[in-house]
Order: sequence, then structure tokens, then C-alpha cells
Amino acid sequence: MEITRLSLGKIKTFIQCPLKYKLGYIDQAPAEEKASAGLSFYKSLHTALEYFHKEGISPLPSLDFLMNLLKRNWDSSGYQNETEERQHRELAENILREFYHSFAEDIPPVKYLGVLISFNTKKAKVSSRIDRVDQLPDGTYEVINYKTGKSVIEAPQLAEDLQAAVLYQGGNSHKRLEGKVSKVSFYFLRHNRKVSVTPNAANIKAAAAKIDQTVDNIKHLSKGSGVLTKLILKSDLATPANLAEKGPLCSTCEFLYVCPAWPVTPREIADESPEVFGKRIRLSYSKLSSYKRCPRAWKKSYLDGKFSQEPRPFFSFGTAMHEAFENFYDPQGKKKSSLKYLLKLWENAFNNYPEGYRDKEEADKYYQKGVEMLEKYHRHFVADGKYRPAYSIEEYFEVPLGKNAVMTGFIDRIDRLSDDEYEVLDYKTEPTRRKQQAVDEDDQLTIYFWACETMFKLKIKQLSLLMLNFDEKMVTTRLAEDIPQMVAAIDTTAAEMKENIRKHQEEHEASEEECVYFPPRKNKYCKSCDFLETCSLKPEIMGDTSLRTMEYVDGEETVSKAAAEYE
Repeated sequence: MEITRLSLGKIKTFIQCPLKYKLGYIDQAPAEEKASAGLSFYKSLHTALEYFHKEGISPLPSLDFLMNLLKRNWDSSGYQNETEERQHRELAENILREFYHSFAEDIPPVKYLGVLISFNTKKAKVSSRIDRVDQLPDGTYEVINYKTGKSVIEAPQLAEDLQAAVLYQGGNSHKRLEGKVSKVSFYFLRHNRKVSVTPNAANIKAAAAKIDQTVDNIKHLSKGSGVLTKLILKSDLATPANLAEKGPLCSTCEFLYVCPAWPVTPREIADESPEVFGKRIRLSYSKLSSYKRCPRAWKKSYLDGKFSQEPRPFFSFGTAMHEAFENFYDPQGKKKSSLKYLLKLWENAFNNYPEGYRDKEEADKYYQKGVEMLEKYHRHFVADGKYRPAYSIEEYFEVPLGKNAVMTGFIDRIDRLSDDEYEVLDYKTEPTRRKQQAVDEDDQLTIYFWACETMFKLKIKQLSLLMLNFDEKMVTTRLAEDIPQMVAAIDTTAAEMKENIRKHQEEHEASEEECVYFPPRKNKYCKSCDFLETCSLKPEIMGDTSLRTMEYVDGEETVSKAAAEYE
């Protein structure tokens, strides 16, 4: 059998977006060179840490030495402007300070750096790189890769991560490591946190199967075949539009302007030059809402990168519920409408996201809560022939608003009502009721309406919130004349955010924890805030009995900050 040689990066590119792989590696289409802030940030930190470790630990190099390495190896190419670069430079310095203090407090036995490994399957030889190898007290090895992104992968998901399996199996196959790799760790630098796992036989087998299936799909594409398996893709038809996987990474893709999934790009809608368009701030609805609730908390999360380190049950519950509905209504799915099938999808999805629950009892409580929601939903909205697959699920959009913002997001579901009219549906798992007036004035739904009409050229007849906890569908409408007020409000907030970021970057000292341009603001979610302990308003907040630490509790239902932000 012919063995295909691929890097792990190519495998992940194909899974992320088959069309990007086809254009780049099969068609070798001309690419628009695009540096990105994320890639430049990654290179700068990785290079600085690599040279730091090469200096050894006898004696341990100083913090100033590490900071000088960052300065010498700083990559400026991916940033849109000086403000964005300053923001990332300050973040990188803070990351390395925290890393250095943790490293110096308990100096690990670093054994090897930059080890090239390969993971062999039935059909492929996949190459990758280990950033660092530590030798543990028992003589075994821990392989460690540094991560510079905002999110943290918790241990249950890390065990199933393709890269973790490749590093573990490939490390154990490397002659220098002698089959003694006992665990794989991802070091999430923004959080100064290491998450470790030991992939088991089932994890390795699943990774090998996914790689082999990806190899088959790549071969089909290379031969011009129109049949691809559903293990990787949502569609059997390998047309360019179906191969494209739209998402937040599209904005930095070198093939954006030839991608059929973007017949009109956000910049073309704005009719601006790349330089002018690049000055806009990218905002999701949750990011915008977070700033309006509390600029201080927004700054801690989005400028400082200090996202919550502790998983919350509402994140897992909400994510699982959305995944179950996504699979149930998938236009390319099995199109089964039974309650049994829906509950099976819920069980699978719930098991995919086990983080955040304090114990089995709490997990069981949330699981049963989901079962109750879905039983009611099925009886009301699916049974007796009411089911039909969605027109579209998890449709990603980027739409410019005003002169200062690009709004981004995913629309849970779009249904076709007639030949030329559609409905937007958004799932809500929150345990508090909404008033109709709030739904009629909801900016998120207005953004969805504008995105559908502008980006997708769909005539939206109505927008609906599916309040799953109350077995209720709340319907509203929007008109073209509703848009200017929404655009003006978001544009004003975006301009304020850009100006405060500029002032912060120009005037704020890295050693200062607080910033006058991002003050705390009391709101109903304060007692669930990740940054309450250091907030100057904490005494006032803790003394306010109208504010509550919010979660599902027996006999009473309230909403959490995490749930609200997820929604």
C-alpha cells in the first residue's frame, strides 16, 4: 500500500477547510500573501522560548535575558497598525514574565528541544514537531508544546485531540525517547497553565482513523473525484462551495478573494481600501455586550487575554445543546425526526463536553435538564410531521457596520419558509424569561437580519428565539428602516473602544494592573465575574443583595454570566 507523507499542519488545514487545502496544495493557486497577528505573535513567543531553553539552567538566565530575546525576535509583519502591535507586544511581555516566574520557582528538567517526530498509520506518515521534552523523576518523558491562542483545551478534549495523539505516538516512536513518553502537555501561555494527558489506545486508534480518512479524501480531491466521505465533510459533493468551511480564520486566508463561499467580501461591501478597512475593530455580539456591561472585564479578557481558567457548566451545557440541534437539523444529515434519535444526539453531545460540572450529581442534573427541554421541544415543534431539515446551520458571517466595526458571528439556524422567504432561529438555554419588548429590541437579532440580507441575499420574514427552558418560541421581525439606528449605536461604541485601546496602548504602563480608560461598571453579572476579587467595586457589589451568583439551583432558576455570554 502506498504511504502518503503529510505534515500535521497539512492534515489540520484540510480538516479546517478542504478548499484551502485544494487551492494551496493541489491546484497551487496564486495566493495573496497575508501575514496575521496570530502567526506573528506565535513565532515571536516560540522563538524567544526556544533560545531561552537553549541557554540551559546552570545558571538560569535572567528575566531580562528572556525579555531581550523577545525584543530581538519580535515579528512585526502581521499587525494591521501600531496600536495592534503594541497591544500584542505588551501581552507577550506579560506572558513571559508570568512564565519565567513559574519556571524559576520549580525549574523543570528540560532534556530536548525541537524534536521532529512522525506518526505512522496504515496509509500515512504524518510529521510534526515537539517544542520541548522534559525528563520526569521516574525516567519517562513529558512532551510539551506551547500554545499562544486564547482558549484552553481541557484534559478530556486534549486526550481526543489529533495533535496530542500524534505527539504521543510519534514521541514514543522516536529513537531518542526510547518509547518512554508517558504524557503529552499543552502549555497555554496566555493562562500560564499546563494541561497534561496520556492518550489511550482508543485515542490513538481514533486519530489514526481520522488521518487515514483524511488521506482518502485528499486523494479523491487530487483525482478530481466528486465523492468525499462524511467523516470529515458535511457534504458528499466536492464542489468548491461545499468544500469551503467559513469561519473566523477566513479573514486572514490567502485565498479569500477567490473563495466561492465569499462571493462578496466584507471589505468589498464596505468599499474601502485594505488600509482603511484594516482599522475597523472586529466584534462578535458577545464581545460587544461584554464591553458595554463592564469595560474593565472586557479589557481583562480581550486585551490582556485573561480568560476564565475554570470551566463552567453553562458553557458545556449550552455547547452540547447547540451541537445536538446542529446534527438534528443538518441539511446533509440523516434526516431522522424521532425523539429517540434527538435524545441520542443529546447524549453524544453531552458526553463530548464534560468540563465544568462539580461532580457526577451535578452533571446528571444538567443532563436530565437537557432531556426535559428536548422532550418538550420535540412534542411542540417536531412531532406530527412538523420536522424538516434546516436551510442552513451555523452560518458564519462578517458584515461591516458604520465606519468602525466588522460584526462577526454564527447563526444557529436558517429555515426556508417559502421560495423567497426565510426565518432565522436562535437557541437559548438560559433559565430566565424574556419579555417580547426585549426580543423586539434585541441587537443580536437585528445584526443577524442585516447579515442575512446583506451577505447572503436572503429575505428574512421573521426572527425567532427558541427559549428551550420554557418550551416557547418568541417571534419578532425587522425592517430595513430598523437598521440605521442599530448601525449608529454599534458604530459609536466601536469608535469609543478603538479610541480607548489607542489611549491605553500609548499611555498605559505594563506594570499597572488597572487602566482609567477601562473602568469597572456594576451590572447584574458582577458576582459571577472572573475578575471580581481585584475589582475596586467588590465591596459595593458584595453588599448589593439584588446581585446574585447565578446558576441553576434546586427550586429556583437564575442565569449565569457564562450562559449569557455564550448565548
